[in-house]
Amino acid sequence: MLREDLDGVEKVFRALVYLRDKHPRRKRIGEVLGYFRGNRHRMDCAGAVARGLPIGSGVVEAACKSLATQRLKRSSMRWRNDGGQAILTLRGWVQSHRFDHAWKLLSETYRADISVLDNVTEFPCKRAA
Repeated sequence: MLREDLDGVEKVFRALVYLRDKHPRRKRIGEVLGYFRGNRHRMDCAGAVARGLPIGSGVVEAACKSLATQRLKRSSMRWRNDGGQAILTLRGWVQSHRFDHAWKLLSETYRADISVLDNVTEFPCKRAA
């Protein structure tokens, strides 16, 4: 009903209110009703489907697998939190086709001006023959 009926959330909600009123001693119905009240705004599955949005977790799970698992769980790899996060950040930029934009922002943020003195003399070094 939630997936196919645009008024499905309200229908489920009304059914739960009816069941709670019909069976006031059953605490579980009240708990489920409370859950629906608190998450009503998240349960418009039919509306999401009508807008072409995914309603399951498969898209997120696939992204986790392709973004993180394939890169961080290769044979003999060990990562600390900072190193793993750095790799995931870069990989996320690449996978989302935002690397160039992100790199531009980073390079502007961490740019340092340097000046080279005019009277610098080259230091002679021995070259391998």
